[in-house]
Parts: sequence; C-alpha cells; structure tokens
Amino acid sequence: MRITLFVAMMVMAGTIHAQNTMPAFKAPPGYTTKVKDVHQTFNFYGLTRTIPLPWERLPQAEGQLPVGNAQSAGFSCPSAKATKLFNDPKGTLPSFGSPVKQHQQSFKGKDGDGAILYFEYGSNLPADAKEQLSKLFFGSPQPPDPNTSKKVEQFLVNDRTVIVWCFKNPKSRVKEKHQEMIFALVSEMAQKTQPVGK
Repeated sequence: MRITLFVAMMVMAGTIHAQNTMPAFKAPPGYTTKVKDVHQTFNFYGLTRTIPLPWERLPQAEGQLPVGNAQSAGFSCPSAKATKLFNDPKGTLPSFGSPVKQHQQSFKGKDGDGAILYFEYGSNLPADAKEQLSKLFFGSPQPPDPNTSKKVEQFLVNDRTVIVWCFKNPKSRVKEKHQEMIFALVSEMAQKTQPVGK
C-alpha cells in the first residue's frame, strides 16, 4: 500500500511538463507545420525528502553535455543569490550549518551560461529547508511553478542534499539533461530505499 502511494506522489511531484503527442492542428491551405522544439520541465519541489542521493552520482558528466556546450574551468553563476550561498553557505542559511561536501559545475555554450551547485550536509536539514531556500531565491516560502517561471534558479532539497540549478536560459538543454538524470536517480533510489508493504 505504501509503495502505491509513493509512486503516485512521485508522478505528481516530478511531473514532466512535455507532451509526447502534439494536439491536432490543421494548417491553413498552402502552409505546413512541424514541431520546432520539445522541452521537458522537471518539478522537484514536492519530492519525498527521505530519499538519499549518492554524492558521487550527482555531477553532470562531460560526455552527457548537449552539443555546443562545455564545462567552464572557473566558477561562473548567473545568480547573485546562488553565488552568495555557494561562497558562504553557513552565513547565508545559518540553520543549515556548514556542508560537509560542496561542489559546483559552471557551463558555457549555445544554451547560455549557467551553473549547478551541490551541497551535502552531515545531519538532516531543518523541516522548513524548502521554504528557506525558496525565500532566499524567490522571496516567497512557496517556489514558483518551474513550468511557467522565468527565474534563473531552481532547486532540489532532501534531508541532507541541496542541488541548485542556475541558468540564464530557463530552457537550457544542459539543465534539462541534468535534471532528467537526477529524476532517474531519485526514482532508482526510491525503489531501493522505500519500504514495501506494511
């Protein structure tokens, strides 16, 4: 019973806002239509916090980057708030404490500049960690819908891990590819760690 409820929640929380089928559309006489772009948007804000995420599997592999994009040598983040968090995590969010591990990946290329920030903590984060991160980035305890938001930042938080995506282009293929990988990892770890039955 519990696994059934969990799977339903995963589908709701991790909705992919891209349809595999296009609605019927009839072009006017003399015109043709074609699909120009398909983009997936992932919403991690409602995911169960108890699902652990292995630190070594979080970064984006160089070989997984979309063509025309590359990883930068230095730290370059288009969000001043995320830059502040990375440079001074404990000072920015005191109740989180100091992370035991911290990493960043910066990118440049045709999908626009961006960065992915990773933090791992030695003990569980506060119960209102999502609300604190949302207030930091968006000025509100409730994060905006990633499917419609034009904000540079988006994040995932579980009991001990925070991932922050910061991209000038909200539809960056680098961000989309990495979020797709993280969504698959969350699903894999949920199946391994969530109790079955009872």
